[in-house]
Amino acid sequence: MIAIALLGSLAACGADATPPSSPGIKLVQNATASGLPAIVEFGAETCASCREMKVVLDRVARRTQGRAHVLVIDISKDWEAAQMFRIQLMPTQAFFGPDGREIGRHMGKLSEAEVIARLGVSATP
Repeated sequence: MIAIALLGSLAACGADATPPSSPGIKLVQNATASGLPAIVEFGAETCASCREMKVVLDRVARRTQGRAHVLVIDISKDWEAAQMFRIQLMPTQAFFGPDGREIGRHMGKLSEAEVIARLGVSATP
């Protein structure tokens, strides 16, 4: 299932020890602590390429259910997540390994096969 962070905070991500208030950051933290690989798409509803990627990611989420997390964060509504992950272009995909570490990024569109290959999981037809 794709998790979508639609409600965001306009607060900047500071250097203090205050936990993040961003729902997107919390989703990423939960997914990366699960022991499964994850892709996080940073985009916006107003971005045509992001809307195309959402269709791709919906299919990826169905095909990798239970083996990977697929998250979509609308950075136009979650500035804190955009700042924390230093997003410069939409769409940007961040890939995380089962250990929770970021293993790569891509800016722009990807195919379904490319996303699944980068996740490193098997997919159902």
